[in-house]
Amino acid sequence: MPLSDFPELVRAHAGLIHKVARAYCRDATDREDVVQEICVQLWRAHGRYDGRHRPSTWIHRIALNTAISFHRRERRHRGPREGVEGLAVPMADTAEQDEQVALLWRCLDDLGPLDKALVLLWLEGHDHATTAGVLGLSTSNVGTRLARIKDRLRVAFAARGGTQGTA
Repeated sequence: MPLSDFPELVRAHAGLIHKVARAYCRDATDREDVVQEICVQLWRAHGRYDGRHRPSTWIHRIALNTAISFHRRERRHRGPREGVEGLAVPMADTAEQDEQVALLWRCLDDLGPLDKALVLLWLEGHDHATTAGVLGLSTSNVGTRLARIKDRLRVAFAARGGTQGTA
């Protein structure tokens, strides 16, 4: 990838980068740090981008790996922390839907880093093969894990007072 294309690539995928950072960091300062670290890691890796995958897949992989590493490092240094506030996704128009979305993201807080990454990729509409490529898993493993995660989320969501049909 030419150096001249790098700033535009980052701008074009800024939403994806921020969404990943929000999924792994509750604190706004930590989110900013993760976004910066993701950009640094993208810069370091841009010369190795070989075009076998779409740029968004490549960015997802680097962003998720960077955010997961940050999350693990922070948990070791600071201890367990409460979950995330939510992702930078458009919210629904009604207060009830906003509450349901917030409740869903609180349920996602209980997931481990890899499971959270699976859900993020699924919510963005990526197929199992793309998700497998981003996370370094087999396609069948992605399908199996997602089915189990959805079941856990349904139970957790219902236990916290959410309406069915969300996961």
